[in-house]
Amino acid sequence: MKYIRILAIVFASLLLAGQVDAQVSVRRTSRNTTEKTSQARPSRNRGKDKGKDKNNAANSSSEAQSGNSSKKSEAANAARPTTPVVKKNSNKNKPVSTVASGKTLRQQAFDEYQKDVAAETPWQHVVYRELDLTKDVNASLYYPIEPADGLSNLFRVIIDAFAKGDLPAYEYLDGREVFTDQYRVKQTDIFDKFHIAYEEKPAENRNSKVSYIVDENSLPSSQVLSYFVKERWEFDQKHSKYQARILCICPVLHQSEDFASDIIKFPMFWINYEDVRPFLRDHLIVSQGMNAAPRFTMEEFFSLSQYEGDIYKQQNLRGLSLRQEVGENPDTLKMAQKKLDEELRAFGDSIPLCFGKDTVLC
Repeated sequence: MKYIRILAIVFASLLLAGQVDAQVSVRRTSRNTTEKTSQARPSRNRGKDKGKDKNNAANSSSEAQSGNSSKKSEAANAARPTTPVVKKNSNKNKPVSTVASGKTLRQQAFDEYQKDVAAETPWQHVVYRELDLTKDVNASLYYPIEPADGLSNLFRVIIDAFAKGDLPAYEYLDGREVFTDQYRVKQTDIFDKFHIAYEEKPAENRNSKVSYIVDENSLPSSQVLSYFVKERWEFDQKHSKYQARILCICPVLHQSEDFASDIIKFPMFWINYEDVRPFLRDHLIVSQGMNAAPRFTMEEFFSLSQYEGDIYKQQNLRGLSLRQEVGENPDTLKMAQKKLDEELRAFGDSIPLCFGKDTVLC
């Protein structure tokens, strides 16, 4: 019995010693894991700090570059000339981007196109027509004789712009048209020659141009019954387009001398069509027919070739009129006019045969 008790005591002591060792090992392992995690955390934070430092450095460099670029752009904007200005159209409240000449950028581009087309014409033929305003097809340029409902006839549009000094006019020469300052006519000379009453408009400032106010009752609007039109038929090879282009216009006054019944035609002055075109696009006209609503402008009337006129001259080296070329017989003259007009209009059908790749066959 004595030995049995001793063995039980030894066995119990061994069990207690094993439990104590297990607890100690558990505590050591937990302590090691906490130390490892604590050591790992500062390394992560250190990596984040390094990333933040790199981002801050990048942001600072980008800010410096943007600051330099903004300074350069400000200097460039200061050095760049400010030609386009924004003006308000008197007819509309919307601002319209214009250039110094008063034309819109779109219109300026169209004007440049018109000039370029003249240089790209391997074939052209110039004729002179007389537009008779007593014919129904040309009546839109004559009526209304007096301004009404916001509408004016062609002569009113021309003379108003001419009196204000906005539209230059040039002397009518027999056989040639010269658009230089040497042949430019003054407003007062035209008014005095055709008995138009006028008075000078007071200048607003020193730099303002000289303009005049004409007497409405003295304007011979009803006596301007025809227009001379210089017309160039041309083939635009660049755009493959065959068209008739108006170069200049001349209002013709029909009057009778004292104690005479015969009507005499007095050409007043030449107007360059490119100068008058901006004024034509601001005025609507009423076409003949059932629809009395003003649907298109005077510029469209001419650009769409809505007018009709007899050819009285074609460009030639001798400067002869068609009557001088074919004779005084009215029937012969009429046949020559019709033949020349038909040839000009039919030439567009023969363009593919006349023009090869780099050669002109006609």
